Amino acid sequence: MPPLPAFDPTTECPPPGRFPMTWDEVESELVKAACFAGSSSRPGLLQELRTHFAMVELAIGAVGRLWLAGSFVSCKLDPEDIDVTYLIPPDAYTRAITDPDTVDDLDNLGTRDWCVRHGMRVDAYVLRLPETEDFRALGVTGAMAPGDRKVFEDLGLYDEIWQRCRSGQKGIPDGARRGYVEVLP
Repeated sequence: MPPLPAFDPTTECPPPGRFPMTWDEVESELVKAACFAGSSSRPGLLQELRTHFAMVELAIGAVGRLWLAGSFVSCKLDPEDIDVTYLIPPDAYTRAITDPDTVDDLDNLGTRDWCVRHGMRVDAYVLRLPETEDFRALGVTGAMAPGDRKVFEDLGLYDEIWQRCRSGQKGIPDGARRGYVEVLP
């Protein structure tokens, strides 16, 4: 995959967009890159994310992909946490939400305080991927799988959130956009 584009000097983040990377590329570009050599938090954050990912995958059975955002995907030398959205295949998601124990596990894994108490500085969200596979037919009435309208709305919401810069940050104009990373497990 192509490397992560250079960080925008104004936002100190990748340019707007979603950039696919492997785990190894995330480590190479967001932890081991020369500009992060002095970081005291990045190696630990990545290890905590890998542990968190393994726990989510164990609870659900499958993770389709994940989105990384926030200060971890920025020039910040020592981010305090890592923001992640897990995108779960529809069949695995349906199985997970029908099992009360799995629901409890996901609730814990999605609660920042629980994660911190268990040694993981992870801020996590879990979303279902759509069942609809033929996107050419989305405009045709009845072509979308039942329930996918809400799934697409949720995916769009998080895409929009991850691409927004916080307003009020010094030197960053209101409405500034940033990119984020999509990890393909």
